[in-house]
Amino acid sequence: MAKRAVVNASEFQRSSGKMLKRVAVAKEHLVVERDGYPVAVMMPFEEYEQLMRERALAAHRDLVVTLGKEAERKGLTEEQLVEELEASKRRVYEERYGRSRR
Repeated sequence: MAKRAVVNASEFQRSSGKMLKRVAVAKEHLVVERDGYPVAVMMPFEEYEQLMRERALAAHRDLVVTLGKEAERKGLTEEQLVEELEASKRRVYEERYGRSRR
């Protein structure tokens, strides 16, 4: 677990270079507060990228589960579900661009 520190916004303004170094080199997480309320978090970029990848995977899993349940509810086969998704993609494309890709 990364070390975590809380700094106020005015301290961050005065010492942003030092704060960036703490985050980059020491891999510290900094919570920036203004008037006693947390407003931002600084963390190493690699951790941020990993967090975003994990969120995208979780969203993808949720979508797959939801689609599977909806297909099951409708009694669709996998092939029918794929056909329905392709038809939806074509409709969205045509609404957005006004013509078919084919």
